[in-house]
Amino acid sequence: MSIKLILSSNLTYLAKGKEVFEVNGQTVGECINHLVSVFPAIGNALLYESGTHLNQSVTVQVNEESAEGRDRLAKAVKDGDEIRIRLERH
Repeated sequence: MSIKLILSSNLTYLAKGKEVFEVNGQTVGECINHLVSVFPAIGNALLYESGTHLNQSVTVQVNEESAEGRDRLAKAVKDGDEIRIRLERH
């Protein structure tokens, strides 16, 4: 299963300048964990210390639909989906 994960430009410095990734997983959380396994610093920017919830400053879209609420990491994804992750700076 292959999902495209796209980071906003303000996160690419944590991934050696790369913006688009092919990741595997059945949920948004599993896909993020796949990316974090390759680029651990991304986890510090996206996840709270516990690693079980996304930081409030992170927005997630799956196929251009907003994933909201505390259970954003549990949102199901399937082969061919596209996840966009943006870190909002306030």
